Amino acid sequence: MLALEEDIEVAGEAGDAKTALAQIEAFSPDVVLMDIKMPGTDGLELTRQVKQKCPACNVIMLTLYDEYLPQAIEAGAVGYLNKDIKREELVRAIRAVREGRFPLGLSVSRESLSQMVSFAESKQRPLLSERELAVLGLMARGETTSEMCSKLFLSPASVKRSARAIFEKLGVRNRSEAVAEAYKRKLI
Repeated sequence: MLALEEDIEVAGEAGDAKTALAQIEAFSPDVVLMDIKMPGTDGLELTRQVKQKCPACNVIMLTLYDEYLPQAIEAGAVGYLNKDIKREELVRAIRAVREGRFPLGLSVSRESLSQMVSFAESKQRPLLSERELAVLGLMARGETTSEMCSKLFLSPASVKRSARAIFEKLGVRNRSEAVAEAYKRKLI
């Protein structure tokens, strides 16, 4: 199904963690679709291994379980989608990750999101300014620069300046990496 898209090349497929890791190491794909439940190592641990061996790989969790969202983000996933996603939505999500955005499936439960928000609010945030945290939070929701401008009442230049400061402070190159690193550091 993905191979039908002109701008997507399917580099490989795997039914278990060992085969998946070998293919990821061999092909260094831009985006990896990962299941949480699989034979051998689970998808969360495999995501950690992928991020160690191939930091540039962006992992999207494609799963039936919404309760693993915080662990997936902490492991390094930059997207979290339900397996019942429509083809067009999956293709859009893959493209979004390539553009540095963080796709989150609409089927993720309110409870799971509430747990993440509560967890995030309980942490200290000394590294980033309040504005940078606001921009980072909207990045995590997959908002575009213009949407961030509208919600934060900022100019595009201010949002972009805040994004650059976030990238520099977190030592990352793009929005996806910033969101993943922020969750690892428990900044959001």
